[in-house]
Amino acid sequence: MNDAMRHGTAGSENPQYPPDAQTLVRLKRMLLFTNEDEHYLIMAGNILVAHTEDILNNWYDFILKNDYLAYYFTRDGTPDASYLETLRPHFRQWITGLCTRQEGKSWWQFEERIAEQLHLTPGSASELEPLPMVYLRYLSTFIYPVSEAGRPYLDRYGHPGEDVERMQQAWFKAISFSVLLWVYPETRQLPF
Repeated sequence: MNDAMRHGTAGSENPQYPPDAQTLVRLKRMLLFTNEDEHYLIMAGNILVAHTEDILNNWYDFILKNDYLAYYFTRDGTPDASYLETLRPHFRQWITGLCTRQEGKSWWQFEERIAEQLHLTPGSASELEPLPMVYLRYLSTFIYPVSEAGRPYLDRYGHPGEDVERMQQAWFKAISFSVLLWVYPETRQLPF
């Protein structure tokens, strides 16, 4: 019997929502997210948090130059600068929370709030504005541009190249884990 079958994850049609601590650990293991990655993520966070605005500028620039990615930040076919500006504080908070990895109730609630906005429909009883339908295949394409937006800053502090690469990999895995949590099934059918 393989590990997934032994832990009841193979063929499971209705995953528990929200995921319990055991499921979160299992998901991290599947991403090959290790304790060493946690260490390097904190190292990366010590650099990246100070450059959050620059990272957001790089990320916004990359996204807005790519019509397919920009689509999710447009109104009436053109980039909505005011909407992007209202998102900045939330993205800042997300980057900081992701890098400091205080995996407690407030961290999970923030991740749930992001997931909630991704799944809102017009007319939902929420102060959040629904986003256009974001299919998993498209949401996952944001992972690489976001992780690359932080790379130039990791190189600037004189860490050995191997440490810089490990910090970058930990940052990439943390972003991947975050996106995975946003699309983690609740009681609804997810769009893939």
